[in-house]
Amino acid sequence: MVIYTQITKPEDLPKDGLWLPGLHTELVEHRKAWKQPLLVTHIESIKQYDYDLVELLNEKVYCIGPKTYDRLVAMGFTKVEMHGLVAEDIKINSHPLTPCTWLHGDKFSKDFGKYAGVTAIQTYKTSLHKESIEKILTMQNQSLYKNTSLYIYSPKVLEALEKGCAWNLYHTESCKPNPARWQATKSFYPGSEFD
Repeated sequence: MVIYTQITKPEDLPKDGLWLPGLHTELVEHRKAWKQPLLVTHIESIKQYDYDLVELLNEKVYCIGPKTYDRLVAMGFTKVEMHGLVAEDIKINSHPLTPCTWLHGDKFSKDFGKYAGVTAIQTYKTSLHKESIEKILTMQNQSLYKNTSLYIYSPKVLEALEKGCAWNLYHTESCKPNPARWQATKSFYPGSEFD
């Protein structure tokens, strides 16, 4: 069995796959974005945007990752540009990307709000998805699931689940697992787990 803990339900979930989101997102009160290019590092920031997206669909959108790119295009954005695979790939100062509005959550690997010309708007916050975490912890103790692989996307989820088990752990670069608590560990880029 393979367990995926990402926020967004995988479109290509394999037959032996189980989606148990490790985090839950919640809308936070925020202001409306100006009509200017957008910077999107996680699709949840658009999903939780509390205003009509129609007036922004023709603005440039700078994003990371092919999955986010595809989802933005599917939502109707017409000028989407992918700037790499991770937030560090977006070079605000070396490309003419500003002025722009960065829509984001409460957790991020790079703070674009500190750059001149970037308006930061937090649209959501995350918290542990308690039901999923409890289910995974219960499964870790059952021999039925001894050959399980677990994909973790968030340090917060890793901290909640790193109790020690005989599972194979796949984690994003932002997660720093204790290898002694897992059968094996390997880092991966989000989206590549389904290739």
